Amino acid sequence: MQIVSKANRAWFHTMTLLSPDGGIHIPRDQPARPEYRHDSFQRCAAKILERHGQASATVAWSDSTTGHYGEQQWQRAIARNSGICAVSGQVIAKGDAVYRPRLKLPAPPNAEAMILASVMETIPSADVM
Repeated sequence: MQIVSKANRAWFHTMTLLSPDGGIHIPRDQPARPEYRHDSFQRCAAKILERHGQASATVAWSDSTTGHYGEQQWQRAIARNSGICAVSGQVIAKGDAVYRPRLKLPAPPNAEAMILASVMETIPSADVM
């Protein structure tokens, strides 16, 4: 894990965008959504537009509290915290395989949202888009 100073954030943001797995960790001084709770994303509308192999996907996201993203890039990761799947409503345990919005600066308001990888991968390719 690399530690990022505020002066180097632009460089690390660029490198994260260029990295195929988004492997550079950008620590945050505070949570992206301080008001985030486990049930925060239960009223969102998330639609998987396109899958890019087993590593990433394009998701359309709409929520009255976090905004609207017509084509937001999500990547496969390991859940750092427990939560609720934005698509299925299933419980997510810390350590589960999930998809989440790709980290960038500033962090999007839905940065803590997650979709279970098992849910993402059961959607037939014909249903995507």
